[in-house]
Amino acid sequence: MKRFLSILMVLTLVLSLSVAAFAAENTGSITITNATIDETYAVYKVFDASLKLDANGEAAEAVAYSIKPDNQFFEALFGADGTAANTFFTYNANTGAVAKREGVNDSELIKYLTDLVANGTYTPDATPVKATDEEVKFEDLDYGYYLITSTLGTTVTINSNTPDVEVIDKNQEPAPDFDKQVQVGVDENGDPIWEDANSANIGDKITYQISFTATNYDGDKKIKHYQVHDEKGDAIWAEFNSIQVFVGGVELSRGYYLSAGGDPDNGTWLWLGDYDDTCSDGWNDIPEAQRNRNDAQWYLVHLGYDQFRVTIPWLENHELNDVADASGNVTSYALSYPDDAASKFSSPVEVIVTYDSVVEPGASIGSTTHGNRFNKAHATWTSENETGSTPPDEVVTHVYGIGLLKDDSATGQNLAGAKFRIYKDKECTIPVYVIPTNIKGIYIVDSKGTPSETVTGSAMKDARELYGAYLGDYLKDDEGNPIEQNNLVVSQVNGKLAVLGLKAGTYYLLEVEAPSGYNALAVPVEITAGEGTRSFNIFVDEQTGNVADIQQTDGIHVEKIYDLTHTVVHNSKGVELPSTGGEGTFWMITIGTLLTIGFAVFLITHKKMSVYTD
Repeated sequence: MKRFLSILMVLTLVLSLSVAAFAAENTGSITITNATIDETYAVYKVFDASLKLDANGEAAEAVAYSIKPDNQFFEALFGADGTAANTFFTYNANTGAVAKREGVNDSELIKYLTDLVANGTYTPDATPVKATDEEVKFEDLDYGYYLITSTLGTTVTINSNTPDVEVIDKNQEPAPDFDKQVQVGVDENGDPIWEDANSANIGDKITYQISFTATNYDGDKKIKHYQVHDEKGDAIWAEFNSIQVFVGGVELSRGYYLSAGGDPDNGTWLWLGDYDDTCSDGWNDIPEAQRNRNDAQWYLVHLGYDQFRVTIPWLENHELNDVADASGNVTSYALSYPDDAASKFSSPVEVIVTYDSVVEPGASIGSTTHGNRFNKAHATWTSENETGSTPPDEVVTHVYGIGLLKDDSATGQNLAGAKFRIYKDKECTIPVYVIPTNIKGIYIVDSKGTPSETVTGSAMKDARELYGAYLGDYLKDDEGNPIEQNNLVVSQVNGKLAVLGLKAGTYYLLEVEAPSGYNALAVPVEITAGEGTRSFNIFVDEQTGNVADIQQTDGIHVEKIYDLTHTVVHNSKGVELPSTGGEGTFWMITIGTLLTIGFAVFLITHKKMSVYTD
C-alpha cells in the first residue's frame, strides 16, 4: 500500500476544477499541516489556471483551467496530438481549455491522477521537501491545479480557493499499530524483551507495555484526547502506582487518579503519586500547584479491580468537568477544550503506557489459553463528536503445576508418606518454597519474599493469606523449632502430591524419605512444568481436605481435576544382604582365595617361559 513516491496524498481545489487555487498575480503557496515527519512531499502542476474577471475587471470566484502541449502530463492525458479521449477530463484543442466531465466520481479521479504520477517519470514543480516538523510549505508556485504526493503513499484533497492554500494531511491513521505485550526478560544490553505471552510463578511481578502511534488528526478532524482501556483477569493484580505514560519518549509525570467503582476513596480525585488504596492522608501534603487537576497530563479512572482507563488530553488548555452522583461522589468526568486549541504533541508520535502486575494465587493452572490470567487493552480517540477505536489486543500469562504419583513397582499399590524436597536445579541447591493448601498433598508456591508482599491494595491476596490457616507444623523443623520457609512435599494415601503456581521450566524432586519398607530413589525426579500437561485427578472431602485412594465419588469425596505435568514414580521394597561371618561370606572368601592363587601361578609360569624362549 505504501509505494515509494507514489500513491498520493491529494487532489486540488475540490476536484471540481471550478475553485480558485491561487491569486491573480499567478503565484501562491501550498502549506501542508499535520505532515508526517521524515516523509517527503512533492507537488506537480497538472493544469495551468487563471482567474476569470467579472464585468468590473475584478477576479471572479471561478477558475479557468488549461493545458499546453509542452506540459509533461499532456500526452498521458490526451495523447500526443491531443485527440485521445479521457474518461475524466475534456480538452478543447483550439483553446487549450480543460474541464472535469459531468458525473465523474472524485475518488476515482484521485486514484487516476495518483496512479499516473506513481507509474510515470514526472518532475515535481518544486524541490521535494522532507518533513522535519508538522508543517511543509511550498512557495512561489505558478497559479495552477496541483497534485501533492508523499512517500507515505496516502491521499489529501486541497479544499481552498485562496492564493495561499492550506492542506491538512488527513491520511495519518491513529493507532494502526496498537500492541499490548508483556516483558519476558532483557537482552544483552539490558533492554526489555517484549512478547505476546509469558510464564510466571504465583507471586511474581510482571510488566506490561501498551504502545501505539498517535496522530493529531483522524481524517480532517482534530483529535481531542486518547484513551487506553485495560481489562484483566481476576488473577492479575494491577499495581496502579507503577503506571507510567510516555509520549514521544518523554514521560508525562503529572497523573491524577479517580476511583469510580473500587475501594477506597470512591468518587475522589487523588494525586496519583500518593495513591496507596488504603488512605488519602498524603493528599494534603501535596503542593497546591501540583493539585491543579486541569494541569494534569493524564488521568486514571479505576473501574473496579478488573478494569481501568488512562486518558491523555491531546489539545492545549483542557478543563476537567466532573460528573457526580446525588451524594457528590465523582462517578466520571469529561474534558473540554477551547475552540482554537492546538495539538500538544507532534504527529505522528509514539505513545507508551507501562505498569506492573502480580500473579495472584487464584490463577488457573495449566495450558488453558485464556483462563483468568489474561490482560487485554484497546485504544480510543475522540475528535469533535466522533470516536475511533482499535481492536483489543490480549496477552496471556501461563502458570503451571507439577504432579507425582508414588506406587509399589511390583503391586501397583499407591504409597503414602514419600517425602520429597523440590528444587530448581539438578544439583538440588536452589529450593522452591511452597506451602500446603486446603487439600492434603496439594501445595502452592509460597508468596513470602515475592513482589506480592510489597504490592499496594487491600484487596490484593497472596498465597499465605489464602492458605495460612493450613501451615500448622509445616513451618517447623524436626525439633519443633519455627522455620521461615519449607520445600518439603509429601505423598498422601492416594500416592499423589502436586505443586501449583510454577513458572514453565524444569524442577527436581529429591526423595529424602521413602515409605516404610521401601528404598529412597538414588537420583532426583525431573519434571518439566508446561510440557505434556494432562489431567491429574484427586478425590477430596471438601470439609476436611482429606483425600481418598478412590477413582469415583463416594458421596463424601468430590473429584478435583488439575491440568499438570505429572509422572509416576515406582518404589521397590528393600532386599536383605548377607550378614558378616555367615555361610555366604565364607564361600565368597574361599572362592576368591582360590582364584587369586591360580592367577599367581599362571603369571609365574608364563614369565619363565618367556625367559627361556629369549
